[in-house]
Amino acid sequence: MTMTEQTIDEIDQYEPLFSYGHLRAHYLNSDTSSGNIHIKQFVRPEHCAELLENLIRDSQILALDNKTRSQRELSAVSRQCLWELHSGIMIRVLENISGLHHLLPDTHCKQTHLALNFPTAAANIKWHDPDTCLDVALILIIDLHSGDAHICTTRYALENTIINDTSLQAIYWQHNRETSGIQP
Repeated sequence: MTMTEQTIDEIDQYEPLFSYGHLRAHYLNSDTSSGNIHIKQFVRPEHCAELLENLIRDSQILALDNKTRSQRELSAVSRQCLWELHSGIMIRVLENISGLHHLLPDTHCKQTHLALNFPTAAANIKWHDPDTCLDVALILIIDLHSGDAHICTTRYALENTIINDTSLQAIYWQHNRETSGIQP
């Protein structure tokens, strides 16, 4: 089998972890006035258990502050999860759902991590990154047991979002904090 044939076979076997069609059909242009949107089945149901298992197995790597170099050590499913969360399609879907524009992914995973036993997600957020001069604009909290998610666009909504014992928190940035609702 040539490299091209292998790549085509791998592409044919690719199955997204997240329910993009479901998100587009049910959540585009959602009411974000409360700063919190609860999304049912953000993770495709058939992938919840496998995603949870792999992220827990990779929790030591995901606990690092800057995971850029360590991403190679993640399992294939954990790498796919991070890749999808930071992909252009996910950014566009989150922008269309939240009404925020010019979101930037946390590609260095400075604040994207597995939240194990945190009482609230707000407790560990660094709202401004002095290295990049970016501000947090949107926090995505995925309940890895149910596959549901919360999109928080205000600090108040984030403080009132109760997370379970195993959630994945992904951060999305903007250049200008005033355009988002989140104020530190």
